[in-house]
Amino acid sequence: MLFGNHACCNRYCCLILLLLSCAPAVCGQTTSSDLRVGQKFIVTTAGAELRTPEATVWRAYPGEVFDVSLVNDEWLWIETKGGWLWEKEGLFFHKAISVASDRVAKNPTAESYHIRGIVYVAHEQYERALMDFTSSLQKSPGNAGVFNNRGQCHYLLENYPAAIADFSAAIKHDPKHFVAFNNRALAHMALRKYSDARNDTRQALRLNPQYPEALLNRGVVNQKSGRPKEAVADYTAAIKLDRKYAAAYSNRAFSYRFLGQYKNAINDLHKSIELAPESFEPVNDLAFTLATAKDDKIRDAPKALSLAEKANSMSDEEHWNTLDTLAVARAAVNDFDGAAKAMARAIELAPEDERTKLKSRQALIAAGKPVRQ
Repeated sequence: MLFGNHACCNRYCCLILLLLSCAPAVCGQTTSSDLRVGQKFIVTTAGAELRTPEATVWRAYPGEVFDVSLVNDEWLWIETKGGWLWEKEGLFFHKAISVASDRVAKNPTAESYHIRGIVYVAHEQYERALMDFTSSLQKSPGNAGVFNNRGQCHYLLENYPAAIADFSAAIKHDPKHFVAFNNRALAHMALRKYSDARNDTRQALRLNPQYPEALLNRGVVNQKSGRPKEAVADYTAAIKLDRKYAAAYSNRAFSYRFLGQYKNAINDLHKSIELAPESFEPVNDLAFTLATAKDDKIRDAPKALSLAEKANSMSDEEHWNTLDTLAVARAAVNDFDGAAKAMARAIELAPEDERTKLKSRQALIAAGKPVRQ
């Protein structure tokens, strides 16, 4: 889960170690002209390995979506992870639903329904995914991985009690299911049960100390519980495990900003933008930091406005968070009329629990004052 001037949900997974038979860098001729290059690819196999000839660099989660940068016969180069992924470990995004549906029609097994459910989640069709995961469990009761994935659907649909029930069922059937502990922590956080969330992240890390997402989520719990230094330590530990973990850089930037360490925050946001150039969130957070920093040497209103406009455009000008940042950036350059319009729209789109904060900024803007944090 990202935690900063924005938030989004965590990935779901059930890790299983797989052994692959050849070193992808020498299996065939590498090419960038293949039609598969540039396509999105959904992992459907738990623990699918992304490899170099020297090492396994990542074990993927069912439902993780990657962009393919190069191909080498049946191997796909995933630039964001720096490793090769076997094509048989998943499906290409644009045809995944039809392929998975054909499999269900021909062989309606628990596994077929499970895989189509994973594909539906990747396509953000959560209600359909719920039905498929339920069908899978009817055919194979007690499958911890399916309970975990159905819990993730409930989480994404904001049905947090149902999510907790499914994650708990996953843990009951597999007490070593560290991913279910991690995901249950997310649901507890959504209900602001931070003590329960911290306990679950600790359990996840006890079972798997090399689990960067549990470190990231424990960092979120620490930040929300008023422990920003501990949050920084958790995010730093997550980054040591995964140097390309853009969310950890973004989250650490928020904690640095909270501690008044603006230069560190800005460096982390630049790194997050480098790692996730398609994401508006770190661009938005950098704009917010440059617009609102109390330190005059850090604040850069013109650059903040340029970044805020970029983030707002990347989010199709319909995300409350980018509109909020656009409003404070316009206020920073003394465009209070423009700021008022953007803030009004942000409040209109924002979830209920964010509106009090936005209305306090709206009051500052109405008084002709910039926002400082």
